[in-house]
This record gives sequence, structure tokens and C-alpha cells, in this order.
Amino acid sequence: MIELTPTMPKNATDASTYIYTVKTPTLDDFKVMVLLEAAGQGFYRALADAAPSETIKGLLGKSGAEELGHAHRVSRVIRLLFGEEFPPPEPGDNPYYMMPQGLVLSKEMLDSITQGEIGGEALYEGWAASIGNEEAARLLRQNGKEERGHGDRAQEAKRLLDS
Repeated sequence: MIELTPTMPKNATDASTYIYTVKTPTLDDFKVMVLLEAAGQGFYRALADAAPSETIKGLLGKSGAEELGHAHRVSRVIRLLFGEEFPPPEPGDNPYYMMPQGLVLSKEMLDSITQGEIGGEALYEGWAASIGNEEAARLLRQNGKEERGHGDRAQEAKRLLDS
């Protein structure tokens, strides 16, 4: 299990709330983001499991796979900025990992996910603008672009719920 520093949020809910308050990220903030992004894979897997069709399941599953990719990019940002290795942990080693059981996929839930992903795009853009490293900024902006895509997929899934 990854050991959280005293300043890091202790669970995924608190970490998700906290991370949106960060304007100029520290090493610990980037580590929190690695953990959150890696944990997103489980959340999207649970959403895909709740999907009423294979098409919706595929849309949500793709977003989940990309969340792990985001964690790997943020890990590279840590290496670039701080010279430290902090790879995304396996689910059992991630204190933020969750795969909620019994989710009911609804339009409201998909709207909430869309808003969160759009917020993620803005967060990554703000971080990219604040760090002063072109390669690290490029990696963060790529994550932001994909976050927007996750929001678009959530809206497509919402549309398909009507079908």
C-alpha cells in the first residue's frame, strides 16, 4: 500500500475535492493526482459494469483505460520536475482505488461525470500554465484534452440511455 504523507488527503472523496483547489501543484499534489487517475480506472469499470448495453459499456471502459494512461503521464511529469520515480500503483496498493458495487447508471450521474471531466480539463490546463516546463506542460495538456473526451463519451452514453 502506498503510504500517504500527512498533508495528503486520506481517501478518494477528499482527494477529489482537494485536487480542484490546487493552482500551483507540489510534488505531493502530483502524487495525489497519480493515485486519483489510477483509481479512476476502477470507477469507470464499475460504471461500465452498470451499463445497460455493450455500446455504453465500451464508451465507459475506454475512459477507464485512459485514466490509467493519465496516471502514467503525471508520473512522467513527476520525473521531469522532481527527478523522482512515482509509478501508478496496482489497485491493491492504491489507497484511493475504489470500484463501487451496485451503481445504477443514470442521466444525472453521467451529467455529473461530464462536469467533473470538464473541470479536469481546466485543472490540467491551469497546472500546465503554472509549472514552467514545456514537456511536462505538454503531458498535462494531453491529459486535459482526454478528460474533455471522457465528458463527451459520458454525454454520448447519456444519449444512448434514451435509445
